Order: sequence, then structure tokens, then C-alpha cells
Amino acid sequence: MTDPFTLLLMTLFGYVGVPTFLARAGFSRVLKRLPETPPQVALTFDDGPDPVWTPRILEILDRHGVPATFFVLGSQAERHPDVVRQVAAAGHEVGVHGYRHRVPALLGLRATLQDVGATVRVLTEILGRPPRYFRPPWGIFNLWTGLAARRYNLFPVVWSLYVSEWSRSTTAHSIYVDAMRRAQPGTVILLHDCAGPGSRPDAPAIVARALPRLITGLRRRGLQLVSLSRLLVHTKGGLPHAPGDSSVGSPRP
Repeated sequence: MTDPFTLLLMTLFGYVGVPTFLARAGFSRVLKRLPETPPQVALTFDDGPDPVWTPRILEILDRHGVPATFFVLGSQAERHPDVVRQVAAAGHEVGVHGYRHRVPALLGLRATLQDVGATVRVLTEILGRPPRYFRPPWGIFNLWTGLAARRYNLFPVVWSLYVSEWSRSTTAHSIYVDAMRRAQPGTVILLHDCAGPGSRPDAPAIVARALPRLITGLRRRGLQLVSLSRLLVHTKGGLPHAPGDSSVGSPRP
């Protein structure tokens, strides 16, 4: 007879472990199907919007002419709708990151659909158009995440490079070194513009310090920084929306 702890582990593995593995493996295959030239990478930011750090990061991106994708929390977007509009007005993409950064393993079917749907409704109301991308908290999928994404016409996105700015030992320099060592054509880089659950409070400050050097370093390596839409446009089967669709944000000036 299986003991309760083993049964719990088996249940969690089936509920979140397998879906997460399949989602990440599938996204990895998507990236591997990208054309080798031109060499492109995409910057993505999670957990915002933050009234202090998101605008500062937007200033840096604008100064360097770099588009990015911001995966926002619905609860944060409701508190700071003007920041969400600022992100879109600057030409960046706005995606769904859930409503309150809840652990997907603790959400059932109804809660998963409500969490995603509430964020979609918030962003649609703020921006006047639906979002196109979805990244669940911690990149963890449960059995119903895919159903929620399909219901709201969202393209699930994870990442291929995380520089661990939440770690206590991480510095702006270590972020730069890690990215220079690991970035390659087709890389989707995960950063944070807001201190989320369990993170160090100054995580977005470290990102802001690292970002100018990171952008310059990637470009010196011959890597072009582009939006997710542009990076993924050549994937087999295409995306839920065409690139340049007004569901992303305003065109960059």
C-alpha cells in the first residue's frame, strides 16, 4: 500500500510535473524551429507593473531602442493601470502572468480559469484589446493551464535563460556574465520589473542596473533584441495573432 506522502508526490507530479515538463519541452521545440539568421533574442519581464521600477526599466529600454514583453499580474494592473498603459504606449507587449501569482499546484479547474480570465479581462479593459501571451507563475503548468490558455486565445510562453536575480548572491555584474555566457540566437530571457513572492526586495533595482550593460553586451555579440512576436513569427504553425497586430501595444515611435 502506498503511503500518503508518496501518494501526494505522485499526485503533484501528475498534476503539475508532467504538464510543466510537456509545456517547457514544447516551447523549447518552438525555439529550436526558429531560423538561425538573423540572430535574435527577446527580453521578458515578470510580476509587474511596479509604479517605481517598471517606468525606470521602460526608460532604459526606450533609450536603447529595445522592445520587450511584460507579463503582468492582474491585481497589480488594477492598482497601476496607468503604468500598464505606459508599457503598451511605448510599443512593448503586455502578457498575462495570472491574477495574484498563486501556485498553480493549488488551483483546480475553476480557479485556474478564473485566475487567467480575470487577468485577461483587466488587461482588455485597460488597453482596449486582449493580450496574446501567457506565462504562469514560476513557469509552472497544471492540468488545466493549457485549457485556460486555449479558452482565452493565449500563446503559452516560458523562457530559455533565467539570470536568477532573485538570488541573494546575484549582482548586476553576475547577471551580465551569466547572460553573455549562455545567450544564443532564439533565447528568451526572463527578468523581473517587480519584487514578487519570495524574491529579494531589490531584485528589480539589480535588473535596472544590469540592463544597459546587458543590452550593449548582447548587441556586441551580434544578437538583435526583438519582441516575442518578432522572435516567434517564423515558428511552425504561426501564432494566435499576426505580428504587428494591435492586440500587443502601440507601435514604437
